[in-house]
Amino acid sequence: MSTQIEGLDKVLENLNKEMKQIRGRSMKGLIRAAMLVHRSMEYNEPKIPVDTSTLRSSFFTEPFWVGENPAVRLGFTAHYAWKVHEMYGAHFQRPGAGAGFFKAALGREQDGMIDEVRKNAKV
Repeated sequence: MSTQIEGLDKVLENLNKEMKQIRGRSMKGLIRAAMLVHRSMEYNEPKIPVDTSTLRSSFFTEPFWVGENPAVRLGFTAHYAWKVHEMYGAHFQRPGAGAGFFKAALGREQDGMIDEVRKNAKV
């Protein structure tokens, strides 16, 4: 089943375009960039909603290679993550939690992610 999160494709398109321009990017830099996103969802609004902590603990970073280029995949393994992400107007128990938490963190941390990848690029 495919799901569509409104606006996420544009955020990812811009981020991927910038990342692909960085020569010598390393897996270390990409993982550190992913850590920025995870931390941002924990400490900046909108935060990841928490009820039983299943969604929160289901966040993952998966490193892989595309040919000789390192890449990472970020997301949530909880099957309902996208539904919670799109629950605009809902009131969550956790103070500061809200819909759009993943998309907001990616947008908010884009410059920091690019800086982290550049800083850890192999010259």
